[in-house]
Amino acid sequence: MHLHGLDLLHRPDLPALIARWQREVTPAELRAGYEAVLAAADAAACGRWLLDLRRREDLTEPTVNAWFGAVFAPSLRGRYPEAVRLAFLVSPLRAGQAVTAIVSAADTDCEIATFTDEAAAHAWLAREG
Repeated sequence: MHLHGLDLLHRPDLPALIARWQREVTPAELRAGYEAVLAAADAAACGRWLLDLRRREDLTEPTVNAWFGAVFAPSLRGRYPEAVRLAFLVSPLRAGQAVTAIVSAADTDCEIATFTDEAAAHAWLAREG
């Protein structure tokens, strides 16, 4: 599926939902993209997501990061049988940028990690516990 500047693919064999942003997007498109990821994850009952940001230049859009930390991530609490695991895949050139707002473990059931290597991201998503 391709919408909001991203491609979505559910891979039950990994297991993961893969969201790849294919271009720069506006803040509205980015929020809509996260909502599309959530809808696809709900349909697949998949709480492990690979969010590929390598083609995006700006990883720190402030209004979206604030919304992500205050609204979106907390809405994931208890949504799936296990904690949601979000692997952000970034270009090594942008690895120093903060990808998301600080998300409190007390407010969400999310585990969040940033990777520059896709195989490492998939290994982290697939691990038990």
